[in-house]
Amino acid sequence: MPITIVVLFVLSFTPTKWLGWTDWFSAQVKVAIVPITHPLTIVVDTIVPNRISDPASSERERAIAFELQRIQLELLQLRDENQRLNTMIEQYSRGAAITPELNVRQVTRPRIANLTGDLLLIRTSNLPDLAHGTVVVADAVQLLGRVARVDGRTATVLPITASSAQPIMATVLLNEDGTRQARCFLKPVGDGTLRGEVARPALDENSSIQIGQEVRLQDSQWPTSAQMLLIGKIERIERNESQPLRPRIIVRPTIEDLRRVPEVILRIPITDDNGRGGTP
Repeated sequence: MPITIVVLFVLSFTPTKWLGWTDWFSAQVKVAIVPITHPLTIVVDTIVPNRISDPASSERERAIAFELQRIQLELLQLRDENQRLNTMIEQYSRGAAITPELNVRQVTRPRIANLTGDLLLIRTSNLPDLAHGTVVVADAVQLLGRVARVDGRTATVLPITASSAQPIMATVLLNEDGTRQARCFLKPVGDGTLRGEVARPALDENSSIQIGQEVRLQDSQWPTSAQMLLIGKIERIERNESQPLRPRIIVRPTIEDLRRVPEVILRIPITDDNGRGGTP
């Protein structure tokens, strides 16, 4: 290495006319490099597009890319809107199937915000026939709560899981078709669940309370149109030391947090006063 440095240093001060003999080395290098220059050029052109050296081409490609992005956005938005409408139709159908003999008008409204405590503020836009006590659901059949107050273009909703909500009577479906049931009395815990004791099914030793069973509303204090709406599923079973035959259950709604739903469905009964019949 030191010898090479010394030679290069000496050659740098040697007159050009005395360096003709170095052309032979240059020719050998060209023989090795020239055959691969074309493939390298292709690779470089692929990595570095021509638009860098052609501003007009760059602007055209950028405009086309923006247009493709805009069309893709519109397509995704249309698909999302279509999915939302399909989901809404499905929810209305499932909600109507709970009480098909009742004429209930289902209206979807967005949640604006959460008020102090567990109250939900819903935008109603002066919805006709909306009143205190109107049943509110989410995801078609999941009971959310009741309207606590109607104030012009908004309404306040109190969820069934709110600590200030009233206890409710319900029934546990012990089998899939609901022919075997067990009554229960549930109170909100304040952590998004309800807790209560279950009455032992009469004369049915084969029925048992199990985790995952559905719990549905069956309370005379609620409108007929709300009966058998889904309260939730049994999340935990606790032993009741004072009454071993009456197990204590923890029920959680199928929606993780009823206070955070983006929109709700108001189930407004169509009464005879409107000339269309129905039972509230």
